[in-house]
Amino acid sequence: MKHFLTLFAATALMSCSLPAASQPWPSKPVTVIVPYLAGGGVDPVARLVSQQLALRWKQPVVVDNRAGASGTIGANAVARATPDGTTILMSATAEVVINEHFMKKMPYAPDKDLQPVTLLVRLPFALVTQPSKPYTDMAGLLAYARQHPGAVSYASSGSGTPQHLGGVLVEQLAGVSLLHVPFKGVAQAMTDLLSGQVDIGFAGLPTALQQIEAGKLRALGVSSKAVVEAAPSIPPISLTPSLEKFELIQWFGVFVPAKTPAPVVQQIQRDVAAVLAMPEVRDTLLRQGALPSGMPTAEFEGFVRSEREKFRKIVQSAKIEQ
Repeated sequence: MKHFLTLFAATALMSCSLPAASQPWPSKPVTVIVPYLAGGGVDPVARLVSQQLALRWKQPVVVDNRAGASGTIGANAVARATPDGTTILMSATAEVVINEHFMKKMPYAPDKDLQPVTLLVRLPFALVTQPSKPYTDMAGLLAYARQHPGAVSYASSGSGTPQHLGGVLVEQLAGVSLLHVPFKGVAQAMTDLLSGQVDIGFAGLPTALQQIEAGKLRALGVSSKAVVEAAPSIPPISLTPSLEKFELIQWFGVFVPAKTPAPVVQQIQRDVAAVLAMPEVRDTLLRQGALPSGMPTAEFEGFVRSEREKFRKIVQSAKIEQ
């Protein structure tokens, strides 16, 4: 009888735990943290993807913009979150592979505290200028910069950002001297580019194309090696003599806190990849100049490591410090 009661209790305990164990993930709302202001950069992509994830997961997926400190405030919030997959980072490049090379102190270690999940999109930049400036292409820009060392100013959304490093690469490869003008965000940099207060600047294609099509900015080149489908008339910067090795691609990725269970990481990757493959999502991104991915996690982990090393070399060779 005692044996029977023990067996009955164990069976009852198992039966009570089965619904929880078999409950699909996620079983509660998911927060997607975007470490930048709403409306620009990674934010539109995050909202487009999150909307579709909410339908797949049958749970609210809330986009939470936590801007500041070159993306590190939002990234740190994810790094310190409970590792159950319900707090997700949709990042730009800076906070996961660049900042660590020049910031003297970061509140998290990107390589230890954040688990890469998948690549969202690759997003080339356009190097743009105000139409009244005396150069119409990259060759003309370089000729002018060589004749006027340090006179051509270029805008960025802050020191160490991809826009800054794009200018550094032009200087290093072409042997010219430019004047870096850092701003506290993309919006401020774009305002001064449009007014001509700053001469040139790298802008994400979705933002740049709006101004180019309106005739307010002129494109000098795109930062990818290949012509971009959304902007076939803009030549790659690498076609310019002395800039053959130029390539700088902004990318957005999905990360979760370290120690998030592998099955959860795998499901997020599969579902994000499925959303990015949806024709309406893919077409929307391509029209904006973004190249959707959905890369498998193991491949993305290797990609992140290689990007971290690439930017380390650029930052150190330029001696960029906070």
